[in-house]
Amino acid sequence: SPVCFFLGAGFMLIETKGITELALVYGSTWLVVSIVIAFVLIMAFLANLLIIRKTPIRISWIYLLIFLSVSLGYIFTLFDHSGLSSAAQKIIVPAILTVPLFFSGLAFSKQLSIEKSVSIALSSNILGAIFGGLLEYNSMYLGFRSLYIFGFFMYLFAYFSIKNNYKVA
Repeated sequence: SPVCFFLGAGFMLIETKGITELALVYGSTWLVVSIVIAFVLIMAFLANLLIIRKTPIRISWIYLLIFLSVSLGYIFTLFDHSGLSSAAQKIIVPAILTVPLFFSGLAFSKQLSIEKSVSIALSSNILGAIFGGLLEYNSMYLGFRSLYIFGFFMYLFAYFSIKNNYKVA
């Protein structure tokens, strides 16, 4: 499933960016990783809950929100947000960094609900996450901000894969 592959790659890139960005706010400790993972799990739970409850949401809107939230995260990294209070940073930064993961979770859950083979979809997603991890190494040369650009293109490829395979609802 090319859609699930690219969703996995994009997810891994944005999650890694979240961990590195939060290290600037919270310090580079186990606390950072646990906060990011907690936010990721919360976002995944909420996304799955919306799909399970059959909330009517068009896949094109989900991808639009992914693109907007990833772009917002990229733009947010261009500015110095050290002027924010410590409390504001500890709320705003994790929210901005994990909102794309919420919409990605929505896209994956929606895709999973229409896939013919769940095992192929899940294995494609894991393979995509591995590919995202390989792309992550480019951040050593291009900088961590580049993860947003790579993630954006992975989500764009996922969207085009949907458009090629299914009628976008």
